[in-house]
Amino acid sequence: MPITNANGIELYYEIHGQGEPLLLIMGLSLDSQSWFRSLPALSEQYKVIIFDNRGVGRSGKPNTPYSIELMAEDARAVLDAAGVDAAHVYGISMGGMIAQRLVLKYPERVKSLILGCTTSGGDNHVQPSPEVSMHMVSRGAATATPEEVAWATAPIIYSQSFLEEHRDVVAEDIKVRTANPILPYAYMLQLQACLAHDTYLELDQIKVPALVIHGDADRLVPYENGVTLAEKIPNAEFLTVRGAGHIYPTEQGELVNTRVIEFLKKK
Repeated sequence: MPITNANGIELYYEIHGQGEPLLLIMGLSLDSQSWFRSLPALSEQYKVIIFDNRGVGRSGKPNTPYSIELMAEDARAVLDAAGVDAAHVYGISMGGMIAQRLVLKYPERVKSLILGCTTSGGDNHVQPSPEVSMHMVSRGAATATPEEVAWATAPIIYSQSFLEEHRDVVAEDIKVRTANPILPYAYMLQLQACLAHDTYLELDQIKVPALVIHGDADRLVPYENGVTLAEKIPNAEFLTVRGAGHIYPTEQGELVNTRVIEFLKKK
């Protein structure tokens, strides 16, 4: 269980497979194990590095302000610890925000960029409905069990049809996500970092090959935010995952993994 000390905390990471390095950065409140649906396919062909962001899993959980910039420094430190000079970088949701800041600050460390169900933030961010926003904020003060919170959030992060037809698959996701649940204060610190994120005016500075992925039924980070990223990042490719909600790796995992590998093989 590799641990590196960086930016005042311990950061937990794992390496799977061999080949060109691919750094995966997970989203809000989730630890590295939430990549379990993508990891087998990606690690067959790449040296995949996964890690726990600050505040989750086996990484440090300081009760001090977090920022996307600070978490990008954590990601860079994980690359250092893994002995990787430059990697392909794939971030989902909050992880996509971290990936944007990483490539903007350290472009030499990023070979290519994959941004899933994420946003540039700022004034140009298309907000979710007030109901969704209220739920995400109130989660930090919830007194329910982690399992109850996860099931209450499921209608927001999965498409309605998938949740109705594949409740057993959602249950598998929730079992993984709640095995080591985030503490309420750490959730709020991560959420506050997401709300402060803004790269909109910097997106044209991203010069590496980029692929943007977004489900068109995403209620948490509305689809229009993916459109904006694809339009503003020079020469970005865009994959619309038809009918999928925020957790598109579960709803359309085979399709997305195939497309990701096709993209990486061209780089």
